[in-house]
This record gives sequence, structure tokens and C-alpha cells, in this order.
Amino acid sequence: MARFLAISPKSQCWLFHLALILNILGMALTDMWLPMVVGAIITAYLAVDSLVRLRYVLPLKKEIHDLRHELEVIRHNRDDV
Repeated sequence: MARFLAISPKSQCWLFHLALILNILGMALTDMWLPMVVGAIITAYLAVDSLVRLRYVLPLKKEIHDLRHELEVIRHNRDDV
């Protein structure tokens, strides 16, 4: 999950979807089918992966972090009593 740290996950999602659109457009306009199909498969995977990370994985990580913090606060309060 620590890939592509230079740009934000939202920017990655837009970038990979744009690359997929350009690959599909290239398939329609050129006769270089094999490289374009390979590129479209790879960019489709990257686009779906970035979308899943953006919509599900990152919010889940934040929620788990918040729950761990709440658990530590509850444990600390219980030990004080």
C-alpha cells in the first residue's frame, strides 16, 4: 500500500483512469493492438486498485486507527479508577 508516494491517492485514481481512457482511445485509433491491449489491461488493474484504495482501504485504515485510539483511552481510564 505504500506505492506511488509522490502524489495523493485521489490524484493517482484520476491519473490511472485517464491513462485507461487514453489506452482505449489508442486502441481505436491505431493498429498497434497488442501493445495497446496489454497497456489497457495494466491500466485497468491500476485504475481499479487505486479506486478500491481510495474508497475502501484508506477510510478503513482511518477507522481502525480511531478505534485503537478509543480503546487506549478506555483502557487508560479503566486503569485510573
